[in-house]
Amino acid sequence: MRRLALSLALLFAIGPVVATQPQTTAPPATAQAASDADVDRLLKAMNMQSMMAGMMKQISDAQGNLVAQAFAKDMTEADKQHMQTVLDKTQVILQKHMAWSALEPVVRKVYAQVFSKQEVLAMTAFYSSPEGASILMKSPQAMSLTMQEIQPIALAAMAEVRAMVEQETKADAKPAASKPATGKSDAKK
Repeated sequence: MRRLALSLALLFAIGPVVATQPQTTAPPATAQAASDADVDRLLKAMNMQSMMAGMMKQISDAQGNLVAQAFAKDMTEADKQHMQTVLDKTQVILQKHMAWSALEPVVRKVYAQVFSKQEVLAMTAFYSSPEGASILMKSPQAMSLTMQEIQPIALAAMAEVRAMVEQETKADAKPAASKPATGKSDAKK
């Protein structure tokens, strides 16, 4: 069970979501703001709903594979089944919170805040072109290949973190186990 907890801790420690300081780069005050309709046309041209769903699936698959490769050899069959159950439940929660219906207002707000009307129109024109559409279609493949290339690096980092956590856990357990028992503290209990 401790392995399961460690596995989950590492799963979330190296997850794909990275907290960064937001950079507020709003369009210049002289630039015209994009309308909701402008942003909607861009999101449609980018096929953003489908792209986000594909990205979430790839992230989920990559995390599952990473955990399996990193910990499967040390887990019993019961541990593996329990881990899969936990991962499945986690996936349901993430899908609920990361559904397009939840993300769309955020994406729309960010695009309207960051990009000027001229930029939104230019991106819409580009992604509506054959080249832009082709780039969008190839983006999931590029992301998948990137994740495959990054996976060995992430596995090495996970192994190092795991060794450090195990070492720290053993170091924390030693002082308590090596403390001599005194009759005084036992008598008070």
